[in-house]
Amino acid sequence: MKKQLLVTAMAVGISLCGFAQTKGTNALSFGVNSTTNKLSGNNYENKVKNNSFTLGYGYFFKDNNKIGLDLTYGLNKNTYGNDNINNQEQKSYGGNLSYQHYFPLVKTLFAYAGGKASYTHSKNNSEFTNTYPQVTNYTSNQYAVGAYGGITWFVSKRFALETSLLSADIAYSKTEQNEVSANNAFTKSEYTSFNLSSQGFINNLGFKIYILF
Repeated sequence: MKKQLLVTAMAVGISLCGFAQTKGTNALSFGVNSTTNKLSGNNYENKVKNNSFTLGYGYFFKDNNKIGLDLTYGLNKNTYGNDNINNQEQKSYGGNLSYQHYFPLVKTLFAYAGGKASYTHSKNNSEFTNTYPQVTNYTSNQYAVGAYGGITWFVSKRFALETSLLSADIAYSKTEQNEVSANNAFTKSEYTSFNLSSQGFINNLGFKIYILF
């Protein structure tokens, strides 16, 4: 009887460990990051608010192989100066397609490696109403492809926690700037950039939570 119970427990344990990585599993992920920094003085206040939200869906099309889609939204506000008369606001929207292959390490702990392609559109509005009033608007589009890897812990049958530890990206961006001064003078400029970047171990550490079903 004890032997049968032990075999049954082992079978259940193995099934729970393997469930999250098996073909046909769905993975819903979400993330929220909100920070506020405030600096005050005599008739002076500087307040910075940063908010970002992510929502993603992944599908294991075969064992230990997942494709995914992530959508992102960010809002950053910076208010500063006497009586808060100067303001900056940036909104960003984007998404990425990804592929990840998982490698078992110890029990429910897995390493992964994969690649992704992403797009981000952002708008930045700056308004200065002090000595030299002016309004400046930036519009930017960025395209990137890259490779990345990290660690995933399948905490239970329904939940997983994942972090990215290594990444390398190639990015291209195009930005348009429009500026209107106090005398209604208007200027417009465009510039582009191309860069290759990489991040080492534990740089830019971030976590993602998965709901598995």
